[in-house]
Amino acid sequence: MRLYCIGAIFALPALAGEFSPAQNPRPECPADFFVKSAVVFDALTICGTKSVPDDKLSHAAQVAAQWLDNDQNGRVDEPRLLAKLRDNRPVLVMSARGFRGRVIDKIMDRLDERIGQDLAADETAPARRDERDASQEEIHHLIVNAGWIPLAPQLFSDRRAKGSALFAAWQEAESKRLYDYNDWTCDDSCKVVEFFYLATAAYLGSAIDVAHDELRVKTRAALKQKLPQVAAVIEIKDYAYPRQMWPNGRYPHAKNIKFSN
Repeated sequence: MRLYCIGAIFALPALAGEFSPAQNPRPECPADFFVKSAVVFDALTICGTKSVPDDKLSHAAQVAAQWLDNDQNGRVDEPRLLAKLRDNRPVLVMSARGFRGRVIDKIMDRLDERIGQDLAADETAPARRDERDASQEEIHHLIVNAGWIPLAPQLFSDRRAKGSALFAAWQEAESKRLYDYNDWTCDDSCKVVEFFYLATAAYLGSAIDVAHDELRVKTRAALKQKLPQVAAVIEIKDYAYPRQMWPNGRYPHAKNIKFSN
């Protein structure tokens, strides 16, 4: 069982009763306080507490669909990725402000072999256009960890021992001092996944995601010139990695998302 990037330290106090057992919890979710869900392409599950607004959960589900169907033609771009996600049954767990302490333990106890990721509603689809939407990042992490890495570890692995093209690309960025992630809780594997997200943001033109100095390459052209190894991973012809558009939470094919509450 693996739950990535849970906000145990920095989560704000929970809203009253948010994590109390629900009368009718969602059976596909890993705790009895999740009362609503969305299943994307019958592969990726998003679970929300009662304090998660429906529009926030819907936005996250549509972002997930756009990461998988990046050309938005109604079909997953990489069928082999879909098969791997269905095997691993990844789950995104949403709360109003984050999870902490015993709440995390409760989720972990129910994850079994699933890979999980958390997302707070208050950092999802913010009302102000100049605020970053965290849903693109957290869902990208989940799909990478549960899908891309197990599908093609020689290309996407975050582990040094695998000697992947992505790990080498991260090393290139660090050696050129074009990427620096100063979080003491984040090991090399974590840094590789963070780097891949930021490189994808630069490639697809999400300026707000690369506005800080963690990644010092801000555009597709600069990425291809200064960090050709990660550009080659993104553009590899053997796999249909997202190369078309930056997810905006406005996915046009509602039939590919099933909502329950």
